[in-house]
Amino acid sequence: MLTKKIFKIDGLQVLAERKRVRSVRLYISQKDLQAHLTIPYYASEKFALDFLNKNIKWLKRTMEKIKTNPPPALRREAEITEKEMEELKKLISNLLPQWEFRLGVKVKNWKLRKMKTQWGNCKMKTGEITFSTGLIKKPLHCIEYVVAHELAHLIEANHSEKFYAVIAKHFPYWKEARTELNG
Repeated sequence: MLTKKIFKIDGLQVLAERKRVRSVRLYISQKDLQAHLTIPYYASEKFALDFLNKNIKWLKRTMEKIKTNPPPALRREAEITEKEMEELKKLISNLLPQWEFRLGVKVKNWKLRKMKTQWGNCKMKTGEITFSTGLIKKPLHCIEYVVAHELAHLIEANHSEKFYAVIAKHFPYWKEARTELNG
């Protein structure tokens, strides 16, 4: 029995894979826009094709949505100009002292870097913070949330209740900002 097979249906290529699962799962990989179908070992090839035929409209619609508004992982770094980088540096340079004062912490060093899976990163031991260059494509309140979030890690290292209490005290609308940032 084959464990992987590629189905071509209505102009789309779907990678089907048998796994030790209970139910069928159809999804599109955010990394490479590849459609995937996971089916249980006991399911037949006919079952997989029938499932794909029933869900082809959803698959095409979702694929189109992702192409028109790609997730951060698919957006190209080349889209960020030198002028935008300078603007982001200036924004963060202005926000950091305000948030350092509000939280009572001090950053030793900070930098910008292309990051695929995070908007920011804080090394508590060294006091160094890294911000994603992709932030330039986000609204100011989202950038401010990331600055506050990373500085709060200098108080509380992990994402515990204490950490979110610090965030909530100083940035009450953090949930909305986080949703918009990752949405």
